[in-house]
Amino acid sequence: MFSKKLLFEDNYVMNKWAFVEFGAKGQRKDDPAGSNIEYWFYVPMETEVRAPVDGTVQIGFFEHTQDWGINFYPEGSEWIVSFEHVVNLAVKDGDYVKAGDIVAEAAPRINNEIAMVELAVWKGGAGIYKFCPFEFLDESLKSTYEEKINRLATDWEEFVGKDIYKQKDWVAPGCLLHNVTEVASK
Repeated sequence: MFSKKLLFEDNYVMNKWAFVEFGAKGQRKDDPAGSNIEYWFYVPMETEVRAPVDGTVQIGFFEHTQDWGINFYPEGSEWIVSFEHVVNLAVKDGDYVKAGDIVAEAAPRINNEIAMVELAVWKGGAGIYKFCPFEFLDESLKSTYEEKINRLATDWEEFVGKDIYKQKDWVAPGCLLHNVTEVASK
């Protein structure tokens, strides 16, 4: 179910999406193209967030939004999978989770009427490098999620009555870029 409450604009921020593409120009009006470095999902309040992979969790608090992030570290992998902007945590630092376990709820946004969560696949070190989440799906899941992402984009565009997504420019479903460097080494 969609809500036109997702459509807003002020002097600093605007939103036109139900799902924000990886690599899209961000919501802040001065953001450059490619500044959105996660999948962003706007969802109903109290939407459960489930572990995307088996792994050990690390929790971090975001002062600017007063909510949490969860990093998932799959055993033996250099990759980190993260959810940013969650509340009502069901896990703590060091817990081991299985894919599908409930770990939190999406954080309230937009006058506490809509919730939002970001999904990132990344690796760190001297810099932080984020990657199109779709490209890390198990091959057996890709056709199902390609259909879901394309359907979400098409349904949203029909709901608002305008072309929002740049599907012809996607390098993978929901991704305008393969990867982005978030923080360069100093």
